[in-house]
Amino acid sequence: MDTHLEKCLEILFDVVKNPSFLSENIRLEKKVISEEIKMVNDNPADNIFNNFYKIVFNGHPLSLSILGTKKSLNRLNAEEIRNYFNTNFNLSDIVLSAAGNIDHNELVERVISNLDGNESKLKNKKYPISTGGSAYKVKKCFYKGKTEASHICYGGLGCNRQSKDRYPLSIFTNILGGSMSSRLFQKVREDKGLSYNIFASNNQYTDTGIVVIYAGTSPGNVNKVINLINLEIADIKKNGIKEEELEIAKENTKGNIVLGVEDISSRMFRLGKALLIDGNVMTIDEILRKIDSVKLNDVNHVAEKYFQPEKMSIAIIDKTKNGRLK
Repeated sequence: MDTHLEKCLEILFDVVKNPSFLSENIRLEKKVISEEIKMVNDNPADNIFNNFYKIVFNGHPLSLSILGTKKSLNRLNAEEIRNYFNTNFNLSDIVLSAAGNIDHNELVERVISNLDGNESKLKNKKYPISTGGSAYKVKKCFYKGKTEASHICYGGLGCNRQSKDRYPLSIFTNILGGSMSSRLFQKVREDKGLSYNIFASNNQYTDTGIVVIYAGTSPGNVNKVINLINLEIADIKKNGIKEEELEIAKENTKGNIVLGVEDISSRMFRLGKALLIDGNVMTIDEILRKIDSVKLNDVNHVAEKYFQPEKMSIAIIDKTKNGRLK
């Protein structure tokens, strides 16, 4: 609640400036994370994305699971965590984002009072764009899992957050598989009944991005689903996106953005993420104008550029791990 702002900031800055990293607390948290790793491994619809990121971003930091592995978790100790914190966490680099019933000037004053002059002792640490990882190579990887369905991720590299393709690509993935009216949802689920859940999405990062089509289907229908996806992509490249599809996707995308603003937490995270990663915060109106400015040629261009089946990788989890793709 807004009435507890002063106390909340005091606790928050105490945690950031004086973390204890007690060995007993770390041991307990490692047990919790170990259980979370097991939970993700038992959920192929989630775990398939970890596997897909691994093959698309081969060797790049983005290829690593946020949770880590049992091996990496077991060898982690208090000293390593403390050294990492002291090296990488810097008060001068922190972005504090707030939304809701709050006065900006009052917030700034309280933040300054909690810094105690410590920010002047630290210089901004520059984080270089990662150049790690091998060059992208098309791969087909199969993983065995305790699942009755087959879980498919199909895609490849996308654009970064600063690319001019950012908004056209978001519009295209919305047309392809971003809603119940999208092409893949209608073709694969509604017309053929081959999948309960199918969608297309893209994520942009500072130095790269990813496009992915996900589908869950019966093991015997994997080839049918992939063939239908490829046929839909081929149809788009041959005949292009229709003007009506473009307008529907724009309105759908804008609607999702505006609805997100209604949620205080979403607004807070949007502001913080934009300032931390992009260095500036665009207003909602500015974002909506960028979406409105996307032209038909822009969308057809990104479809041709980022969705080339011969350059797309595939990851599949099912109970057989037979690797039978035609």
